[in-house]
Amino acid sequence: MIKLEITKEARDYILSKFDAITVESVGMASCCGYSNEPLVFEYKPSEPESYEEVVVDGIKVYVFKDGAVVAPGGAVICLADNNSPYKSLNIEGLRYRDFFTPNYAGQ
Repeated sequence: MIKLEITKEARDYILSKFDAITVESVGMASCCGYSNEPLVFEYKPSEPESYEEVVVDGIKVYVFKDGAVVAPGGAVICLADNNSPYKSLNIEGLRYRDFFTPNYAGQ
């Protein structure tokens, strides 16, 4: 079971608009390479069997299972500090392993 917390501000925001949230592993590319980053979305996944369901303070959180690595103290969902008039959610303390295996001949 994933140890997960939700800050009070994030909890109030979620409960005012949604009944479930989902943490997805999303591939990101940049000039420094490729990585799988955790992003929080305000919906229930279409294939919940691929996710671990965690209930935190009455909120269902679906966390994509494959490759999830949680910090020893657990993960925290909070409001993103992006100086935008629009609120969004962020997760700290969770990473996804990168699944790149070179396809060399003879392997």
